[in-house]
Amino acid sequence: MRLFLAIVCTFCCLTARAQDVSFIALGDMHYDRFEDHDMDYVMTRPQDFAQIMNEYPQYTAAYMGKFLQLIKKQTTTINPPVKAVVQLGDLVQGVAGNAALARQMNRGVVDLLHATELSVPWVLAKGNHDVSNSPGQPEAWEEVIRPFIEGQVGKPIDSGMYTYKLGENVEFFVLDQFFSVDRNRPESEMVAFLEKELKNSSAKYKFVMTHQPVIPVTVRSWHLLSGIRRPVTDPKLRTRFLNLLAKHKAIVLAAHLHQYSVVSRNTPQGNIVQVMINSVNRSLTPPEPKNMSTEYKGGAWVDENPEWQPSNQDVRRKILEEEKKHVNKFWIADLPGYAVISIDDSKGEVMMNYYNGFSEVPYQSVSLTELQQLKK
Repeated sequence: MRLFLAIVCTFCCLTARAQDVSFIALGDMHYDRFEDHDMDYVMTRPQDFAQIMNEYPQYTAAYMGKFLQLIKKQTTTINPPVKAVVQLGDLVQGVAGNAALARQMNRGVVDLLHATELSVPWVLAKGNHDVSNSPGQPEAWEEVIRPFIEGQVGKPIDSGMYTYKLGENVEFFVLDQFFSVDRNRPESEMVAFLEKELKNSSAKYKFVMTHQPVIPVTVRSWHLLSGIRRPVTDPKLRTRFLNLLAKHKAIVLAAHLHQYSVVSRNTPQGNIVQVMINSVNRSLTPPEPKNMSTEYKGGAWVDENPEWQPSNQDVRRKILEEEKKHVNKFWIADLPGYAVISIDDSKGEVMMNYYNGFSEVPYQSVSLTELQQLKK
């Protein structure tokens, strides 16, 4: 009898332990090579031209392959075991200039991901550079990147809006706010997708993957359903979206702004926790944070940066001042790197370790569960 009980106890412990899991989260990467661009076309886009001439091809050549090998190493050494690597959009720089070069660029990054030989799947979100308005770029995503993702997650992914489960307890909800080739679909479809999938999910730990953040955290106020860059026909849609995320305790993973940020924001349904990541490395030496702040300044950011898009200053100031009322905790810095997010199911806790650059020692450890429970 004692032997039987011991076996049962051991089995129960192993089963409980099996619910513990980690995954690695990467932000923007902007894979790029000079040979993947029609430079005559690129020269018609001054901002992109400057980035391509001075940044991304050099960063890709010097750091990206080494960085992916570090990520591979971490997938084999971190505990609880890493079960996936997620990447939050802008995998490529885009702006190739024609359809053939766009496909060439995407094949180059897919070849690099395959060559990394991860033992766990890639789970990718779509970024604005991945499907930019450069000729052939959205179609190249459909022809090259989409099949790669489907091969990794083992299912069709529609336009890039899909779910993926890490066992029974952890599920990703991947948003597509760009809609690839068809850019006329309303953003209400994104909210409807989440409403349906979150309601039907049996997962205890839920993560929403999105390129653009949900909560604005810089002067640019670039976030989902802001109404700034794309008009929102239903003014209540964002409130519905925020309450939905809070109700289901869905942790938001975002990128886009090339910053590392953690924020807890309250709603009538509870708190939303958002982690924003940047993985554009500019050095092999782990960087120190730049422009670090723990103050959510709201509208003051607009006044401190009057040169940024003066035409919509009043709109952004109003948005940021309203958000400021709801922020419980905030941290931001220019600090590229990667995040390891781990679930300790026995404690019911989600912990994030953020690593700066190529470091293998966490720069910052944050209990995302505690941020969900904060009171303002």
